[in-house]
Amino acid sequence: MWLVSWLPWCFLAALCESLGQISFKKAAVCTRHETGLAYYLCLAKNRHIYLGIAANLGEMAVWLYLISHLPLSVAYPLSGFQEMILILFAAVVLKEKVAPLAWAGVLLIAVGVSLVA
Repeated sequence: MWLVSWLPWCFLAALCESLGQISFKKAAVCTRHETGLAYYLCLAKNRHIYLGIAANLGEMAVWLYLISHLPLSVAYPLSGFQEMILILFAAVVLKEKVAPLAWAGVLLIAVGVSLVA
């Protein structure tokens, strides 16, 4: 039961990581027409890159806090929240088509996370 109090922190880390990945994807798509050095210069001007970096730094801070209080063998399986959130964000925010098998995988991850919790 003590683990339940850590679930919001696990969810926050997963949310930050997912937000970072969505931001990086948006930045990459916006600059895909560029090549070579122009690609990287265009990325450097893209606000989504900086949002992604900030989100990943936030995730790292929360993750370090988590693993300083939880055994890694418990915390790491709970990072499965990230895959679930990322697929949901990809479908909703990026309007990507998610295969039914991927949704089945999300369900299996949810079951696995609930077993750890």
